[in-house]
Amino acid sequence: MNSEFDFSNTTEKAQIKSKKRVASRGEVFTAEREVKAMCDLVKDETERIDSRFLEPACGDGNFLAEILTRKLNVVTKKYKKNLSDWEKYSLLAVSSLYGIDIMSDNAQECRKRLFSIWQN
Repeated sequence: MNSEFDFSNTTEKAQIKSKKRVASRGEVFTAEREVKAMCDLVKDETERIDSRFLEPACGDGNFLAEILTRKLNVVTKKYKKNLSDWEKYSLLAVSSLYGIDIMSDNAQECRKRLFSIWQN
């Protein structure tokens, strides 16, 4: 992403938490490189503040974090001079993202991750 702002605070992460989770649930996380490439396929939508996204197997939020980062970059670019508008549109960006996961720890981690991105 070519932006002066980086809300993601991401580092390269492992694609699995444990072999047991892979065997029992088929849990494998999408690598950051693939997430970015796939989001680039729908770039206009990922940068539209009110565009809604549902991730039906969100894991810890790789796709949702990337999309939120892109949306917040747009919000910041448009509304950085007006805190009230920035807050309003940043909340719109966050509230347009939905994630579901069969593993409750993943869902909790995703929520924390998205909040952290928004808060920073």
